[in-house]
Amino acid sequence: MAPAITIRPARQEELEEIWSLVGRAVAHMNALGNPQWGEDYPTRDFYAGDIRRGELYAALADGVLAGVACINTSESPEYDPLPWTTCRPAVVIHRMAIDPAFQRMGVGSALFAFAQAWAEARGISAMRIDTYSKNDRMQALIRKMGYTKVGEIHLHGRPLPYPCFEKAL
Repeated sequence: MAPAITIRPARQEELEEIWSLVGRAVAHMNALGNPQWGEDYPTRDFYAGDIRRGELYAALADGVLAGVACINTSESPEYDPLPWTTCRPAVVIHRMAIDPAFQRMGVGSALFAFAQAWAEARGISAMRIDTYSKNDRMQALIRKMGYTKVGEIHLHGRPLPYPCFEKAL
């Protein structure tokens, strides 16, 4: 049976637990042949800043921290030349990490749905996200959630591109 998933703002006192979850997610991604994240990105400080700004959201599965995502309207400057069909501002999902113990249980889908509701509540009609070329699981989830690929960018010194997706609301 799927767990009950709730989403709320992450709390400063959860930072160590969040960072531990991210470490497990990174190890799992690397084991699957996806070197998207490593020592250089994301860092603990990214998550600390996300919490401080009120932009990091925690997904709880039956009350247990199962995933996190930063949700805001900040786009990477590398997004600028892409042929977006939606207008700014757009809500962007960053640094989503799901604990491997909770993957494929609806946690990622719940975070996407939450981000969309967050956008709609603010009158924002566009969603955007990028992921690494080798992150097949995230690309499948992005497409499942109704996003369309618009192009590719390069980030974090990685050799392969990051496909970028959007969804009009």
